[in-house]
Amino acid sequence: MMIKNEKIKKFVKPTLFGIAIGFILLAIIFSIPFFDVFYGEKIVNETLNNVVNNLTDSDKIALSVMEWESKYFCNPYSLWNPNSTLQRYGIYEVNETYRWFVRDAPVSWIIFSKLANCGEYAKVFVYLMNKKGINARLVHAPGEDHAWAEYFSNGFKIVVDPSTNRIISNKKIFAKGKNWSYIESVDIFNISDKKDVSDEYIDRGILIVHVLDNQNPVSGINVVVKSPYLMKTNPKRYKKPKIVLVKNTNKTGEAAFKLGEKEYIIEIKKSYLIFDIIYSENVTIMVDKRTDLIFNLNKDNHKIEFFNRFD
Repeated sequence: MMIKNEKIKKFVKPTLFGIAIGFILLAIIFSIPFFDVFYGEKIVNETLNNVVNNLTDSDKIALSVMEWESKYFCNPYSLWNPNSTLQRYGIYEVNETYRWFVRDAPVSWIIFSKLANCGEYAKVFVYLMNKKGINARLVHAPGEDHAWAEYFSNGFKIVVDPSTNRIISNKKIFAKGKNWSYIESVDIFNISDKKDVSDEYIDRGILIVHVLDNQNPVSGINVVVKSPYLMKTNPKRYKKPKIVLVKNTNKTGEAAFKLGEKEYIIEIKKSYLIFDIIYSENVTIMVDKRTDLIFNLNKDNHKIEFFNRFD
């Protein structure tokens, strides 16, 4: 009986702790928008005053913001301790103060937390530059999980990587060896405003996905391009392939993609009321070559998943 009680204690304690932490984190999640409303402007303005002060030259402002970020932020992955229970929930100790690392958080919360990965570095940089009246936007490679930034100075586009505190003088060299699939710029104030800037960084090939059912083209089918690169090179951190692009098939049952040279996983989904039928194929794209991939819904191998979401 004692053994059973000990087992129960060992199970219940961490479970109750996890539940308690979960409730605390949920409370924080719901409070973050209010935090931004009440403290956002104050935090951003104080940061600009301390970092930029009276600078007016766009290049000097950019350098000052990057230099400040390099000293101010901590990368949560550099602090990672697999034996820390709190870190499993995204809570890190920064300068003897506990802070929570939240993805897609407002800039004010990122500054408050002092925790930033490349996406947060770029987002804060772009936000502060725009607050100073300088046109800037975020750039990222979604399939390979990296983000950086660009801003405009005297009619020229300047590319910078705030997470490494560097100016990018040659985009092709910057991209070399990174196996990027696709690169887009994003207006953080209007995230639907995205532009394909891949050709500035990488050479690409063309993929045409055809979806047929009994030899008839099927329109409106989700076609998802995924990159397994990070999952293979860093399996401890990346458990699943990363989504690169999602498109729907057109009236002729086709979806076209321009992609960097590498291996991809292509998935399509046919949805029903409570389950989805998933078709999947691997394909390798070569530079300056066209690759055609055909899915036959009526005869290809597939799997059934309930309430599946591409992630």
